[in-house]
Amino acid sequence: MLTPRMRWQLERARERVATFFSQLFKPERKPRLCFNCGLLVGADQDVCSNCGAKQGALSLSAFKRVGLAVIPAETPVTYAVLFVNILLFVVCWVASARVSEEPMSLTGNVNPNVMFLLGAKQGMLVLAGQWWRLVMANFLHWDLMHIAFNSIALLQLGPQVEEAYGSRRYLFLYLVTGIGGFVASTLWNQMGLSAGASASIFGLMGILISRLKFGSGFARDYRAQLIRWAIIGIVLGLFLPFDTAGHIGGLVSGLALGRIVSDRRPATPGAELRVKLMFWSAALVIVASVAMVALNLPATRAWLSR
Repeated sequence: MLTPRMRWQLERARERVATFFSQLFKPERKPRLCFNCGLLVGADQDVCSNCGAKQGALSLSAFKRVGLAVIPAETPVTYAVLFVNILLFVVCWVASARVSEEPMSLTGNVNPNVMFLLGAKQGMLVLAGQWWRLVMANFLHWDLMHIAFNSIALLQLGPQVEEAYGSRRYLFLYLVTGIGGFVASTLWNQMGLSAGASASIFGLMGILISRLKFGSGFARDYRAQLIRWAIIGIVLGLFLPFDTAGHIGGLVSGLALGRIVSDRRPATPGAELRVKLMFWSAALVIVASVAMVALNLPATRAWLSR
């Protein structure tokens, strides 16, 4: 069942999409809103006089407007991460069926070899230099139950952290806590495969616990609830096949970053530059990790066939 917040966001997305397409396919040319900045553009203008964005239906600014209609503008990174997680899971699910030459599993079980090829964490290879596995493992999941639980947790915690720290810092925090979790997992277990967004999710819990340390009233009660969730998750990992070391590593990383990284709006050029560097460094690491997976596919297949 959808929460009130999710129903509100879905209604907003529906209104944005309806407005965009009603403007896009109107038969007569009238003044319209710029896809990029939202100011009025003359009926015969192909370029916005305010921001210079092209107004064609296939322009980059038009695609940006469609994206904002689907992804909430307040927390776009959370929903982008969710989309990537689901997309990669579907790719792994389909690839697993092809590898096994059997119908797709109803439980969504993913073949370990497929996970290995796409960058699941394997401690020995991480220590041998395949650092990108610490990144890619955050976006891969083993089955439908795994991605369902992590998606629900991400939708509960992600928007809170993203609204508090801003989207640019949020991407950095999400990635670094996930990497921290899989570093701990690598040091604890160098043999098995591990993957999932839970390391970053525990990191988000750690960030919120640190941020609410001096709160009172609701903030104090919510912090206590988060601590209980973290403890329960770690205890369950002692009896179930969870990557408990990854959860602890993500939680500790989040607790540290919640104290180090400021959630205040950048007030100086230096602070703005630091925020930009955090975002672009995280984005470049993700892009580089995807590229490394692609470049190393032949060698990884050869390693599997030994």
